[in-house]
Amino acid sequence: MIRSLDAATNRFLDGLRDLNARMERAQRQVAGGKRVAAPSDEPDSVVSLVSAKADLARLDQIRANLSRFRTEVDGAEGMLQQAVKLFDRVRTLGMTGASGIQTETTRQGVADELRSLLERMIGIANTQVDGRYVFSGNADQTPAYGLDWSATPPWGAYQGAAATREAIHPTGVTFRVSLDAQWIFDNADPGKNVLASIENLRQALLSGDENAMRTALEPLADVAAHLNAALMFYGNVQTQVAEASETASAMSLRLKTQIGGIEDADLAEAIVELQQVRFTQEAALQVRAAAPRRSLFSYLA
Repeated sequence: MIRSLDAATNRFLDGLRDLNARMERAQRQVAGGKRVAAPSDEPDSVVSLVSAKADLARLDQIRANLSRFRTEVDGAEGMLQQAVKLFDRVRTLGMTGASGIQTETTRQGVADELRSLLERMIGIANTQVDGRYVFSGNADQTPAYGLDWSATPPWGAYQGAAATREAIHPTGVTFRVSLDAQWIFDNADPGKNVLASIENLRQALLSGDENAMRTALEPLADVAAHLNAALMFYGNVQTQVAEASETASAMSLRLKTQIGGIEDADLAEAIVELQQVRFTQEAALQVRAAAPRRSLFSYLA
């Protein structure tokens, strides 16, 4: 019978297999630039690597959402700046139209300009950014208001929904990113109702009733303050979105560095390892080839 290989031969073959495994790994690192390309390459690092990649994917999604929110919030803030300027003009026209020096004709002219301003204000309430009505709350595919001058009031009922959308900060905290047009422009509080205050002033001027004019002028300062509060809200959201984006970018960079530290190969080290393994393998084969050979009869019992 043929006996099993001797211990020295087994050790040599084991060593050769180890050298081959090291060579294959070094070659993969040099070719792909990755130290950990498969779980078997470094099992102890797999859990940390998978966790870091999952966190990075989550941050990438948060950053994408924040970018979309930034566009919408910037658009809304810009339009509210226009709304504040328009309402300043409303107040100026109100003071001018209610003065005792106005005639019916001049008051009609002021009322006509107020009608134009009301149309523009409703247009602002129906602002679209990237295909979304930003002041329509959660019903952002629907304009906030219609406009029909034969109806009372001409802007009709609010067609949107409540604004409950929130952005997620990379730390996990959430914050509101929008207000709805009903709260901003058509508030149930007469001291905050932008559209009604303009229309009431317009109707008072058309009537020529001085008491009605004075009554229509009274809430304008409070309405202006309310409109500025809405503008301030979006300014604050802009700051929050910018800070959240910066934080997400910094956290992403740290995670990428962590992932790179786990899976990226040190190419210089891998090349040296490859050269050393090849040299060792060649030397081992040469030594083995030079060793005295035994014939088949040496293994026969």
